Amino acid sequence: MTGIDKIAAEIEESGRAAAAEALANARREAEAFSASEAARGEAERTAAAQETDARCRSIAERAASGAALRERRAVLAEKQRLLGETLERARQAALALPDDDYFALLLRMAKRYALGKSGEAAFSARDQKRMPKDFPAKLDAAAKELGGSLTVSKEPCDIDGGFVLLYGGMEENCSLTALFDANREDFLDAARAALFGEG
Repeated sequence: MTGIDKIAAEIEESGRAAAAEALANARREAEAFSASEAARGEAERTAAAQETDARCRSIAERAASGAALRERRAVLAEKQRLLGETLERARQAALALPDDDYFALLLRMAKRYALGKSGEAAFSARDQKRMPKDFPAKLDAAAKELGGSLTVSKEPCDIDGGFVLLYGGMEENCSLTALFDANREDFLDAARAALFGEG
């Protein structure tokens, strides 16, 4: 081999070695880049999966919480409805008492609400018709125990049951509706305890 051939062979050999080294370096860099990108991709997939799981749990928790709230509201609404019906039935039951029991109830109410002065008690037209003959005297006797007197008004008043006490220009509404309304919370507490064991 001549000197030029030898130099050319060395240059060629040197070029091949440099190309092989460059190719090996490029492969190592490509593999490192590929491994790095694969690791980064896996980290992003893991983070996305964790975020998705967290969102799903949050949505499920909110859905469960919302369902529980709707259930509590529905139960509360049903309890309120039942309590309202119970109060109305109690008021209707008081109105439907047999005459003797009903007017005995009215006497107890008069003893509680009458004032120690002279006045009248106005009743509904229905109660005036079914009033026992001795009731006006019993009513007056109950008022006298308190230092007053009561007569039965000849004019009926527009109430469902009970009476309205009239003292000059002052009225004390003792109708059953007014008394149930005024004592509604106490009645509801008693009904709640009886129906649901609450209170």
